Amino acid sequence: MGVFFVGREKETRQIIKALKRGDNIILKGKYGIGRTSLCRHVAEIGRDRWNFISLDFSQTPAKVCSHLASNMLPKNNGKAMGYRHNRFRIANLDFDGQRQPAFVLDDIGKLSPQKVELIRYLAMAKRFRFVAVVENFLKADKLSLLRGWLHPALLLNIAYLGERPTREFFRHYSRKHHFFWTEEEISSLAEMSGGYPLGMKEVVTRRLGRQEAQEFPAGLPGWRIPKGRGGFSGQKAP
Repeated sequence: MGVFFVGREKETRQIIKALKRGDNIILKGKYGIGRTSLCRHVAEIGRDRWNFISLDFSQTPAKVCSHLASNMLPKNNGKAMGYRHNRFRIANLDFDGQRQPAFVLDDIGKLSPQKVELIRYLAMAKRFRFVAVVENFLKADKLSLLRGWLHPALLLNIAYLGERPTREFFRHYSRKHHFFWTEEEISSLAEMSGGYPLGMKEVVTRRLGRQEAQEFPAGLPGWRIPKGRGGFSGQKAP
């Protein structure tokens, strides 16, 4: 299920402003709080100015560089290049007149010396912007080291969504999937989820599952129970 993005207006403005002045970004918060979704939202807004490239930083530096190379470098007639060669070519790539690359370093839970070295190497080129998505459990000394190499960097702690965007989220899916939730039910769902994006998504996913189970009873593929009527009518689903 593609997630409907709501809220984060303040954080979005802060990130865009920081990127424009040449700063890097560090997004900190618990799993499921919406840091990666926020990155996608910013990438959509800033797509005319920056070329956002998402990188799974839980992988090895060699795999990260290989992914970067496949996105940024000309093809080498199928010839695979080594880690150091790719790293050098990326750092020295000529992209004058094109959108500035912005590397989204996603899922930073640990920082090995090799990963720190890759960040240092690319940051020293002073040609890229970085958006680092760090886990709450990243050790303080590693976070301090990351901030040092990405300096100047804006550190944002991503919190739970407020009541207004949480209600908007449930209202959107109620309309989209014909849940017919009342405003009272939407208020209850907003209070229950506490503005936790992952929990909000799970509420909608469970509701969709129940709706699908009603429309397509087990053992009767392609058949459904018409909305608003009980019992099986033998009506073929379109």
